[in-house]
Amino acid sequence: MARYRSFLFAEASVETGSLTLDARESHHLMRVLRAKSGETVEVLDGKGTRYLGRIATVDAKAVRVEVDSVEKTQAPKPRVTLLQSIPKGKTMDLILRMATEIGATCVQPVFTDQGDVQMKGERLLSKTEKWRLTMIESCKQCGLAYLPELAAPTSLAEWLNSQGRVSSVTETGVTTLRIVASLEEGSRPLCEVLEAAGEFDEVVVAVGPEGDFTAGEYAALATAGFQSVRLGANVLRAETAAAYILSVVDQCASKGSPAMKAEAT
Repeated sequence: MARYRSFLFAEASVETGSLTLDARESHHLMRVLRAKSGETVEVLDGKGTRYLGRIATVDAKAVRVEVDSVEKTQAPKPRVTLLQSIPKGKTMDLILRMATEIGATCVQPVFTDQGDVQMKGERLLSKTEKWRLTMIESCKQCGLAYLPELAAPTSLAEWLNSQGRVSSVTETGVTTLRIVASLEEGSRPLCEVLEAAGEFDEVVVAVGPEGDFTAGEYAALATAGFQSVRLGANVLRAETAAAYILSVVDQCASKGSPAMKAEAT
């Protein structure tokens, strides 16, 4: 097992038999972790490739790693997208860390009618980059081969308009499931909906703000093919709801996904 773990940012370079980390990762490795020449390091590119090697050049701005082995990992199946209403404060950071650790494929932040956060322009760009770095740190900490995609924040209405209605089986044969954590009367238990869905290739899970989705938003979600699901008997915080629904989906998907069954044979 490698003693240290780093991330391969776009500014890094990969050559035959070696790679050079960017200034940020080099500084963290040398100045913060105080790594030394000859020590082992695992470098993740967030796209399924792991480089295992030894520190060859100690440079706080450009650490060179001699690569001993390269491992490529299959993309996780099914594809799981978290459609998350943006909460206030640092709650979004926590949600992104948990979504990364649990294994979400994509996180789509959305602004909702009863959400407490509204951002745009440079402030939104800066916040989005901060969120991305939070996800990378979680990826490094857990040693994940794949970094979830962080989609550009948009309003729920705009996202739904861009997606349209998705049937359970598309023309390409991809089985899609859309579910929304709901406090509305008539919502079905999450496990019941997942069991009824059977095997699926992709799933989108929607989690609303602390004040919940509005009646109009629930109607728009239903029109787009989302099924309302209940997460137990208690009212949950947004971050708890996100972790809950992603965890249950992950467990059910790992048992029933046809893609995963095929890979296991």
